[in-house]
Amino acid sequence: MKLLVAVDFSPQTEAILAAAGGQARALAAQLCVMHVVAPPPVLKGHRPAAPDQPPIELEHREEHRLIQEAAANAREAGIDATGVLVEGPPAKMILREAANLPADMIIIGSHGFGPALGLLLGSISKKVLKEARCPVLVVPIQRSEE
Repeated sequence: MKLLVAVDFSPQTEAILAAAGGQARALAAQLCVMHVVAPPPVLKGHRPAAPDQPPIELEHREEHRLIQEAAANAREAGIDATGVLVEGPPAKMILREAANLPADMIIIGSHGFGPALGLLLGSISKKVLKEARCPVLVVPIQRSEE
């Protein structure tokens, strides 16, 4: 069994990884920890970057380090885990990676972007829920008690 967990390094990431780890242990599943880097905006009339750009791991070193650290932490907890860093529209890339694995379940947070950006982009979790071909576990927002 293969689980895909998508994280965005928001404050909710720890709760998402904990839920994914619990599911992976309970199901004796492999875990693929994924982060999607949004592509740079393309301005009208602007030429795309040259094809000799450095690999994504070099261009986004910190994100690559964090995703590999998350996978290593899962492995230390006894979970068969890998880390993947991709660039593109988040929902589309999550769905693509889920199909490529193929994932038996996708685990995502209920939000990660702020409300303003969420309104502009739409809800990634809603898009994934609507188009996924496997079950989707949505980890709710962890609210601090007031």
